[in-house]
Amino acid sequence: MALIKPNFTPAFNITRISHIVLTSVDLDASQHFYETGLGLEVTFRDSDSLYLRAIEETSHHSLVFHRTSSTSTSACQSVGYRVQTDEDLQTAYDYFSERGDTVSFEDRPFQGRTLKITDGVGVPLEFCSEMEQSTCRMQNFHHHAGGKLAFFDHIQIATPNVAGAYEWYSDLGFRLSEYTAADGTDEMWGIWLKRKNNTQDVVFSNGAGPQLHHFAFHTAEIANVIHAADVMASLGLAGSMDRAPGRHGIGNAFFIYFRDPDGHRIEIFTSHYNYIDVNHAPKRWDLSDTRRSQLWGFPAPKKWFYEATPFEAVTIDPPTMEASPVTLEDYLAEV
Repeated sequence: MALIKPNFTPAFNITRISHIVLTSVDLDASQHFYETGLGLEVTFRDSDSLYLRAIEETSHHSLVFHRTSSTSTSACQSVGYRVQTDEDLQTAYDYFSERGDTVSFEDRPFQGRTLKITDGVGVPLEFCSEMEQSTCRMQNFHHHAGGKLAFFDHIQIATPNVAGAYEWYSDLGFRLSEYTAADGTDEMWGIWLKRKNNTQDVVFSNGAGPQLHHFAFHTAEIANVIHAADVMASLGLAGSMDRAPGRHGIGNAFFIYFRDPDGHRIEIFTSHYNYIDVNHAPKRWDLSDTRRSQLWGFPAPKKWFYEATPFEAVTIDPPTMEASPVTLEDYLAEV
């Protein structure tokens, strides 16, 4: 599909991605992984829930786990975005209602009034304008640990309807910063969409879905990414590494990926760039150009492309476009 002209005057103002809500079979294991291993701060814990945030965050939480009795698979319950004001929440309610969408206000702990909606490709969303606040740990350097994660930055979602996601989010003022398209065509396979100042708040890539591929926290420097791997190894969690450190072509991010005890994938990364000016054109990557995923040429393992977290009670549909990615297994077979 052709590029969509950015909507600089959406009906209401979404400022950024805010938080993500997941399920966990074992909250103790999740707390050990994220607090002791990666260095997030626990802001609330009881027998049924765990709330965490990163070093620079003054809001109560960016990562939430609710205990589940299911031993088969954990899930993502919702993706949270912030809007500018409470008036934007009411405008959003009116906007979605007039479109015929199912929308409601619901109570969420530690948040102000929260709006619940499902996006155009089946992802459960919630919007809030306020959250409980307290002093962050930014200058409490003696409390910085693990990967020294600074803030929750983005998510990536697999969907068989990348074009539909592009249209739905563009209506709400999201801008396209980079994208992958089939060689010589306008057939989009991946889109990087943003509201805040950098390259992405949400990424949609072709695949069975909707499913949560990963969520990502930004850290200040490359040394922190490497230190995170060292800490996880020293804790006996080296096996949780899902993809070795490298640098994405798209977004320029220096990254590492882990899988938590429930199988949720988390990326720790640094070094993406500002995308602000109105005439900053989106960057295109051809599908055949593997540098988009790894500038160094060392591909991801097969599981990185095909394994993901389902959304709770949401049907997973197969992809409509098929292309076999170059995987680590392929690379090693040729060596």
